[in-house]
Amino acid sequence: MRTVTLQSILLRAWQRAGNDGSDIANIPSGAKTMLVAAANERISNCWEWADWPELMRVESRTVQGDATNGYYIDYEQSGQTAMGEVFGVLRDSPATHVSPRAIGFTLLGDSVRFPQSTDLPTTVYVNYRVRPTEYSANNLSATVPSVIAKAVGYLLTSDLLTEDGQLDKALAMEQLAESELISQRDKYYFQQGQPSTWTARVNQY
Repeated sequence: MRTVTLQSILLRAWQRAGNDGSDIANIPSGAKTMLVAAANERISNCWEWADWPELMRVESRTVQGDATNGYYIDYEQSGQTAMGEVFGVLRDSPATHVSPRAIGFTLLGDSVRFPQSTDLPTTVYVNYRVRPTEYSANNLSATVPSVIAKAVGYLLTSDLLTEDGQLDKALAMEQLAESELISQRDKYYFQQGQPSTWTARVNQY
């Protein structure tokens, strides 16, 4: 996955807002703390704006439960990556099946629930989004996915301009961010044809 550092995003936003962005030391400590807090919110917004391929995973997961208590998969399982939003559950691996069969499910609390059936396999493939990374002012070298980095920078600039009372310019930055996200999405879905990489047949089991 292509990435850029959080520091580079903060510096570019700081510069766009009319400040000296030549060095991270030029950002006052208080402003830096505010920017990182805002960055966490803006990164999360952009992270969840679309099903970005580099932030999606399809992994095998063990079905928990039994016929008495119901079948489910916890969002957090020992030794596994904690899941964010779940987009689908498959009987077959999309890596080896052109048309993997989908399994019906319900999202309930902190788990993915399945209708009770003795035909449910013990292992299924879950298509989910990775949870957004939480960033800290103590580690500005941490990386952000490139696909959302530019939009995040525009949104942080908007936050700075809003704080300065430059609302018209702040709105313009918000619009640039939205255009950037749409452009990045279109690259995947129209230029690269991502929706057609595989198709799931929706059956109960």
